[in-house]
Order: sequence, then C-alpha cells, then structure tokens
Amino acid sequence: MEGRETANTSMNIILRIGWVAAWLCSVVGFSRAAEEAKVFRAGADRTDITPELGVLIVGAFVPTPATHVHDPLYVRTLVLDDGTTRLAFVLLDNVGVPQIVCDEAKRLITEKTGLPKSHVLIASTHSHSAGSARERADSTEDIRDGFVGAKPKLPPYSEFIARRVADSVQVAINRLEPAKIAWSSGSDSTHVFNRRWYVKSEENRRNPFGGVDTVRMNPPANPKELIKPAGPIDPEISFLAVQSKSGRPLALVANYSLHYVGGIPIGVISGDYFGVFDRRLGEMLGVGGDRSDPPFVGMMSNGTSGNINNINFVNRGPAMAPYEKMNRVGNAVAAEVYRVYQTLE
Repeated sequence: MEGRETANTSMNIILRIGWVAAWLCSVVGFSRAAEEAKVFRAGADRTDITPELGVLIVGAFVPTPATHVHDPLYVRTLVLDDGTTRLAFVLLDNVGVPQIVCDEAKRLITEKTGLPKSHVLIASTHSHSAGSARERADSTEDIRDGFVGAKPKLPPYSEFIARRVADSVQVAINRLEPAKIAWSSGSDSTHVFNRRWYVKSEENRRNPFGGVDTVRMNPPANPKELIKPAGPIDPEISFLAVQSKSGRPLALVANYSLHYVGGIPIGVISGDYFGVFDRRLGEMLGVGGDRSDPPFVGMMSNGTSGNINNINFVNRGPAMAPYEKMNRVGNAVAAEVYRVYQTLE
C-alpha cells in the first residue's frame, strides 16, 4: 500500500512536471510567436505644400510676393514602427515653422492617427524661396515661438501647412510595410564654407542691426580684407535609409550642415537644393518620378548651418545661371550619398 501510494505520488509529480513543462513550452512558444509578430515596418510620403502665387517669399531683408513656381514645395515624412513604438520624422520646405504651427500639426496628427505628439519630429529645410509660416492673421507681426497670451489665429497658409503635415503622416502610416534599415555617412567639403570671417577694418564689422561685431558675416569680395574664417566647417553627410524586405528603396533621411544655396530669381518659389537632392537621388536609385509605387522619398535636413553657406569668399568664381548652383550642390550631395548607399548592409 505504501509502495503504491509512493508510486502514485511519484506519478502525480511526474504528471505535474510534465503539465508545467508543456505549459511553459506553450508560453515560450506564444512569446516567440508574439516576438516574431513584431515586424519592423516603414512608410514614407511626399505631400505638396506649394502656396498660391502672391504669398510673400521670405529669406531676404525685404519679403517679395511670389510670381512664379520653379519647383514645388513639399512636406516629406518617414514613419518607422518596430511593432512596439511608432515614430514620425517630418521635414518641411520652409524657412522656419514656429512652434505653434508645429503644435497644431501634432494635435491634428494625434487626432487623425493616435500617434502621440512626443513621437513626432518636425523641422524645416530653411529654404529662402518659400512662403512664410510665421505671418499672423490678426496683425502685421510675425508669429513667434513662445507667444504669450491668447493663442493667435493661424493665417491661411500656416493652417494649410499644419493640415498637410497631418495628412502626410497619415499617408505614410497607410504605407507602412515590412522593411529593413541601415545608416552611414559620407563627406563633401567642396560646398561648405564658414560664412563668418575675421576682417581687418571695423567698418566691415558693423552689424546692420546695430553695433560692431567681432567677426563679419558674409564679408565683401575683397581677399585683402579677409584674415581667416571664424571657425571650421562640417563636411559630413549622415543618413538613414529604409528599404522594403525585397530591397526596393522606400526613403532616405540625410543631414548636411549647409545653409540654403540660392541663385533663385526674386519672386520664384523653389525647394532649393533640398528638392534637387530628393529628385536626383531617386533617379540614381532607379525609383525616381513615377517609377516606384509607393514613391521613393529623399529627405534632406538642414544641419548646423548657422555659420556655413555655399560661398567661397576667397575665390567666388564666375557668376552662375539661375538655379545652377542649387543643382550642382543637390546633385553632388546625392552622388555622395548614392556612393555610400552601395556599401550598406
């Protein structure tokens, strides 16, 4: 009897261990299945934000009304999702979008998609040939970051930008598909020059807004007046790229520390070299224009460009035709990114 009880007890323990083991296997299997279900996905979009003619183009000391469109302005978006967290990167062809416009865009994004505001990054390319997102509708003043008091009513173009940003994020989410990701960097020092110089005369250090500076921004074309640049340059072109699982290019986000390039006639709307980079990189990857569905989106963000522009103050060289300089820069930067792109794993 005792032996039978012992045998029964041992059998019960074995059965229980077997049951626990089977349960653990099922839990582990479920966990693995859940992990396998967390697929990295990416989606991108390019949405037109070109304003109507007559809008003020800002960037120069005196804003001028737009009379012509050379190439469209866009909001470009990349959404990444690892199965747990979703992020959106948004770049706008605009000289500078104030915080309250970004806040309105994020509010609409959350309302449309459920994506938290903290998971959205919005930045401008700093194109000097775009319409202003800062002009207030209720006065002649600009909308300023850190506005105190009642929230100003957004002017029509600022409201349009906010809504188009939200639309672009929604479309990018709609396009999410299993993807792979890589990142790297290249370098191009031929198009970046420090624009602040130590100069000899005090007259050339007078600030147009008042006072005398230690260095001169954008010094005159007189090599004998120049002493040395006030700092270094940053030639790096860092970038992040995503492809579909089959290897089809989906999007690329690059960063180059170069101001707008310009060489664009007065009154003309253009995305500057940021737009050229997008078009040319798509062509080089064989997915430009209508050759890719969904379309490839090449995004260029403006890096630490406060002291860096595209003017060689020692040797300015011959004058260029309209749009020539922005095309040279955009094509060159795209070519360097394409060169490194071939080595990505």
